[in-house]
Amino acid sequence: MSAMTLRQLYDYGRRTLAALPVDAPDHEALLLCQHFLGIGGRIDITARGDSVPQKDAVAGFLAALEQRSHRPLQYILGEWEFCGMPLAVGEGVLVPREDTAALVEVVCEHISRLLEENAKGSGGQPPRPVRVLDLCAGSGAVGLAAVRAFPNVSCTFVEYSKDALPWLRRNTARWGDGRTEIVELDVLAPPPQDFPRGLDVICSNPPYIPAGDIDGLAREVRQEPRMALDGGEDGLCFYRAIARNWAPLLREGGLLAVEIGAGQECDVERIYVRELAMNPHQKTDFNGVIRAIYGTDGAKS
Repeated sequence: MSAMTLRQLYDYGRRTLAALPVDAPDHEALLLCQHFLGIGGRIDITARGDSVPQKDAVAGFLAALEQRSHRPLQYILGEWEFCGMPLAVGEGVLVPREDTAALVEVVCEHISRLLEENAKGSGGQPPRPVRVLDLCAGSGAVGLAAVRAFPNVSCTFVEYSKDALPWLRRNTARWGDGRTEIVELDVLAPPPQDFPRGLDVICSNPPYIPAGDIDGLAREVRQEPRMALDGGEDGLCFYRAIARNWAPLLREGGLLAVEIGAGQECDVERIYVRELAMNPHQKTDFNGVIRAIYGTDGAKS
């Protein structure tokens, strides 16, 4: 292929992506141009459209277009922004999605109220730190968003996948501010006897797709790790395990908040009521879909 200008490369990328089952080929072409060709945004295509990028940059851009037929865009870029944090992602870890912001909002609203209460009762002393547990942590998106939002919050991340753990370590090293730890455990099993108790928040975006539905998911989603998607026969096995084995680690008034799949609210709410005697609440995502279920432990629920 002869030397192509920036404008020609963008047009070529847009046409190539449009031939694939990609929802927003123009936007993806722009993101790839930004990442590989060093442009600042769409205005650069107009202002610098006749310039010819370096050969190695062009080679990376064209290779990315070729990969796009079988790799998620986020894996090609190597990171994806969530709640203002560019998080490292790649094969083996679930890509953070905008839907999960609903869970983060629930967690942060609870922490904000708790910090206010702690400050009022501290008698002028530094308020008690808030301890968060992020189960099935993946990239660390939820727990890190809480740590980044509040200086007086620490988070323990529990992850079992050896493929996801390297991404979690990279992200906690970048965004954790020394207030994080990672524990390699299976959430479907009870925690060790010496695992910390009296936690303020337990949050999770667990696998919740029924096993029989995974093969029918969109091509994009099927390229992500099955371990991060498979919620067992009915999609609820992690919610049951969290309620039975992990929720008892909460202090009185502590928050249990989980992300759910579309239409799972009634099933997950029943688990909250039967297993925990909690009064469950709902939180919708940006599209109005119920995306998080949450409740508090004990007398303050």
